[in-house]
Amino acid sequence: RSSDLHSAEEAIEAQALGATVLIAGHIYTTQCKAGLAPRGLGFLQNVCSTVNLPVYAIGGIGFDAAQHAELKANGARGACVMSAYMRL
Repeated sequence: RSSDLHSAEEAIEAQALGATVLIAGHIYTTQCKAGLAPRGLGFLQNVCSTVNLPVYAIGGIGFDAAQHAELKANGARGACVMSAYMRL
């Protein structure tokens, strides 16, 4: 089971409720959340260090190896790409 979350507290709760994978976002600026500031890499790192589950980043992520390396360096297992696919 997966859970989409927006805070470290939600990550802890999702883990306690039996989630096996977490999706954390939005990390970067994205058109899907126009006008909302991204939560950023510090948020991602905080979530990843709070739980013992794989965390996948979402929000403003494209087909960019350097960006994916940055996400992984901040604890993400991987990333979810949405807007970039919609632009294909």
